[in-house]
Amino acid sequence: MPSSAWTSVLTLDPERDYVAMATRFEVRSRRHLVAIIVSTQELWQALPTTVGLAGYRFAVSPLQGTLSTLTAWRDRSTLEMFVRGPLHAALVTGTRDLMKASSFADWVSPGAHLPPTWKTANERLDAK
Repeated sequence: MPSSAWTSVLTLDPERDYVAMATRFEVRSRRHLVAIIVSTQELWQALPTTVGLAGYRFAVSPLQGTLSTLTAWRDRSTLEMFVRGPLHAALVTGTRDLMKASSFADWVSPGAHLPPTWKTANERLDAK
């Protein structure tokens, strides 16, 4: 599964708690995967300046037709502000009909345990 490296946006405090968020999107057809990846580019380019974002990574599994994200946030309010923001809202609206299923998991993680691993993210997503 092609995956990006973890990109840190904030300097993590190992003593502080952060909110980690994992997502997995399964497309209706694998042929839609490229279109979805292209449509995410504006959002990905904006991430380094997103308020409260501590870090992020993504992974694509062309054979399974999935796109996964893994992020860490300063707190729940900045995560929610991002989710309700115009870039994210436009992406959701523009790709909703191409999705077969979506899974989400969030949890509180000490800075010392960041960045989260795909193993942890997938375990939490599969437990939902």
